[in-house]
Amino acid sequence: MDRKMILIKSMSLFFLLVYGCTAPHYIWSQKDIGFHEINAPVLEKKLLIASRDSEFKQALIDKIAGAFADRSIYIKIVGVEALADEDANAYAAVVIINTAMGWTVDVPVEAFLEKYGEMDSIIVLTTADGGDVFPDMENRNIDAISSASVIDQVGPLADAMIGKIDRLLD
Repeated sequence: MDRKMILIKSMSLFFLLVYGCTAPHYIWSQKDIGFHEINAPVLEKKLLIASRDSEFKQALIDKIAGAFADRSIYIKIVGVEALADEDANAYAAVVIINTAMGWTVDVPVEAFLEKYGEMDSIIVLTTADGGDVFPDMENRNIDAISSASVIDQVGPLADAMIGKIDRLLD
Protein backbone atom coordinates (compact mmCIF):
# COMPACT_ATOMS: atom_id res chain seq x y z
CA MET A 1 0.00 0.00 0.00
CA ASP A 2 1.42 3.37 -0.93
CA ARG A 3 1.79 6.31 1.45
CA LYS A 4 -1.05 8.27 -0.12
CA MET A 5 -3.54 5.44 0.49
CA ILE A 6 -2.31 4.99 4.07
CA LEU A 7 -2.73 8.71 4.68
CA ILE A 8 -6.27 8.71 3.25
CA LYS A 9 -7.30 5.69 5.33
CA SER A 10 -5.70 7.16 8.45
CA MET A 11 -7.48 10.49 8.00
CA SER A 12 -10.77 8.72 7.35
CA LEU A 13 -10.40 6.64 10.49
CA PHE A 14 -9.47 9.73 12.51
CA PHE A 15 -12.53 11.60 11.18
CA LEU A 16 -14.84 8.73 12.12
CA LEU A 17 -13.33 8.36 15.58
CA VAL A 18 -13.59 12.07 16.33
CA TYR A 19 -16.99 12.76 14.81
CA GLY A 20 -18.56 9.31 14.92
CA CYS A 21 -22.20 9.25 13.94
CA THR A 22 -22.35 13.03 13.76
CA ALA A 23 -20.05 13.08 10.70
CA PRO A 24 -22.95 13.38 8.21
CA HIS A 25 -24.05 16.60 9.92
CA TYR A 26 -20.69 18.15 9.07
CA ILE A 27 -20.55 16.81 5.52
CA TRP A 28 -24.09 17.57 4.30
CA SER A 29 -25.22 20.95 5.52
CA GLN A 30 -28.91 21.55 6.00
CA LYS A 31 -30.89 24.67 5.28
CA ASP A 32 -32.53 26.44 8.21
CA ILE A 33 -36.02 27.85 8.27
CA GLY A 34 -36.18 31.64 8.00
CA PHE A 35 -36.61 33.93 11.01
CA HIS A 36 -40.19 34.99 11.68
CA GLU A 37 -42.13 36.49 14.59
CA ILE A 38 -45.82 36.40 15.35
CA ASN A 39 -47.30 38.84 17.89
CA ALA A 40 -45.38 41.21 20.15
CA PRO A 41 -42.29 40.12 22.10
CA VAL A 42 -43.63 41.96 25.17
CA LEU A 43 -46.36 39.35 25.68
CA GLU A 44 -45.97 37.28 28.84
CA LYS A 45 -46.28 33.85 27.21
CA LYS A 46 -43.63 33.00 24.66
CA LEU A 47 -43.15 30.07 22.28
CA LEU A 48 -39.88 29.37 20.48
CA ILE A 49 -39.89 27.17 17.38
CA ALA A 50 -36.52 26.21 15.88
CA SER A 51 -36.40 24.14 12.72
CA ARG A 52 -34.55 23.04 9.66
CA ASP A 53 -36.27 23.79 6.35
CA SER A 54 -38.29 21.34 4.28
CA GLU A 55 -41.80 21.17 2.89
CA PHE A 56 -42.82 18.81 5.71
CA LYS A 57 -41.30 20.95 8.46
CA GLN A 58 -42.75 24.18 7.03
CA ALA A 59 -46.24 22.65 6.87
CA LEU A 60 -45.86 21.48 10.47
CA ILE A 61 -44.70 24.91 11.65
CA ASP A 62 -47.54 26.62 9.77
CA LYS A 63 -50.12 24.44 11.56
CA ILE A 64 -48.49 24.86 14.98
CA ALA A 65 -47.99 28.62 14.68
CA GLY A 66 -51.47 29.01 13.23
CA ALA A 67 -52.99 27.33 16.28
CA PHE A 68 -51.47 29.96 18.59
CA ALA A 69 -51.32 33.07 16.37
CA ASP A 70 -54.68 34.46 17.53
CA ARG A 71 -53.82 34.08 21.21
CA SER A 72 -51.78 36.39 23.41
CA ILE A 73 -48.60 34.43 22.79
CA TYR A 74 -45.37 35.67 21.26
CA ILE A 75 -44.09 33.14 18.72
CA LYS A 76 -40.51 33.29 17.54
CA ILE A 77 -39.47 31.02 14.67
CA VAL A 78 -35.75 30.54 14.05
CA GLY A 79 -33.40 28.13 12.34
CA VAL A 80 -31.71 25.35 14.30
CA GLU A 81 -28.35 27.12 14.01
CA ALA A 82 -29.82 30.10 15.93
CA LEU A 83 -30.48 27.93 19.00
CA ALA A 84 -27.01 28.84 20.24
CA ASP A 85 -28.26 32.42 20.72
CA GLU A 86 -31.49 31.49 22.52
CA ASP A 87 -32.21 31.17 26.25
CA ALA A 88 -34.80 28.45 26.86
CA ASN A 89 -35.66 30.06 30.20
CA ALA A 90 -37.22 33.00 28.32
CA TYR A 91 -39.94 30.78 26.82
CA ALA A 92 -42.89 28.87 28.25
CA ALA A 93 -42.40 26.27 25.51
CA VAL A 94 -39.60 25.42 23.08
CA VAL A 95 -40.24 23.29 20.00
CA ILE A 96 -37.27 22.00 18.04
CA ILE A 97 -37.74 20.27 14.70
CA ASN A 98 -34.56 18.71 13.36
CA THR A 99 -33.37 16.06 10.93
CA ALA A 100 -31.56 12.89 11.93
CA MET A 101 -28.37 12.11 10.09
CA GLY A 102 -26.12 9.21 10.98
CA TRP A 103 -28.66 8.04 13.59
CA THR A 104 -28.21 11.18 15.71
CA VAL A 105 -30.01 14.46 16.24
CA ASP A 106 -28.63 17.66 14.80
CA VAL A 107 -25.38 18.91 16.40
CA PRO A 108 -26.79 22.36 17.41
CA VAL A 109 -29.82 20.62 18.92
CA GLU A 110 -27.60 18.37 21.03
CA ALA A 111 -25.61 21.41 22.20
CA PHE A 112 -28.85 23.19 23.17
CA LEU A 113 -30.07 20.13 25.06
CA GLU A 114 -26.76 19.86 26.90
CA LYS A 115 -27.49 23.33 28.26
CA TYR A 116 -31.26 23.15 28.81
CA GLY A 117 -32.21 19.45 28.64
CA GLU A 118 -33.29 19.28 32.28
CA MET A 119 -36.23 21.59 31.51
CA ASP A 120 -39.63 20.02 30.94
CA SER A 121 -40.75 22.75 28.54
CA ILE A 122 -38.82 21.45 25.52
CA ILE A 123 -40.33 19.33 22.76
CA VAL A 124 -37.92 17.82 20.21
CA LEU A 125 -39.18 16.31 16.97
CA THR A 126 -36.55 14.46 15.00
CA THR A 127 -37.45 13.47 11.47
CA ALA A 128 -35.89 10.27 10.21
CA ASP A 129 -36.69 7.85 7.41
CA GLY A 130 -37.46 5.12 9.92
CA GLY A 131 -39.04 7.53 12.38
CA ASP A 132 -37.06 6.14 15.30
CA VAL A 133 -34.25 8.57 16.18
CA PHE A 134 -34.32 10.33 19.54
CA PRO A 135 -31.92 12.62 21.38
CA ASP A 136 -30.01 11.24 24.34
CA MET A 137 -32.58 11.16 27.15
CA GLU A 138 -30.24 10.51 30.09
CA ASN A 139 -30.78 13.19 32.75
CA ARG A 140 -33.22 15.06 30.51
CA ASN A 141 -36.89 15.92 30.97
CA ILE A 142 -37.62 16.84 27.36
CA ASP A 143 -40.49 15.45 25.34
CA ALA A 144 -38.94 13.60 22.40
CA ILE A 145 -40.86 12.60 19.27
CA SER A 146 -39.59 10.92 16.13
CA SER A 147 -41.37 10.76 12.80
CA ALA A 148 -40.80 10.15 9.14
CA SER A 149 -41.30 13.25 6.95
CA VAL A 150 -44.57 12.08 5.42
CA ILE A 151 -46.64 15.06 4.33
CA ASP A 152 -49.91 13.16 4.94
CA GLN A 153 -48.96 12.89 8.62
CA VAL A 154 -48.54 16.65 9.19
CA GLY A 155 -52.10 17.08 10.49
CA PRO A 156 -52.10 14.34 13.15
CA LEU A 157 -48.51 15.12 14.19
CA ALA A 158 -49.23 18.86 14.43
CA ASP A 159 -52.38 18.17 16.49
CA ALA A 160 -50.40 16.04 18.94
CA MET A 161 -47.68 18.67 19.23
CA ILE A 162 -50.23 21.49 19.63
CA GLY A 163 -51.75 19.57 22.56
CA LYS A 164 -48.33 19.25 24.21
CA ILE A 165 -47.53 22.92 23.63
CA ASP A 166 -50.94 24.00 24.91
CA ARG A 167 -50.30 22.21 28.21
CA LEU A 168 -46.95 24.01 28.57
CA LEU A 169 -48.49 27.42 27.84
CA ASP A 170 -51.33 27.05 30.36
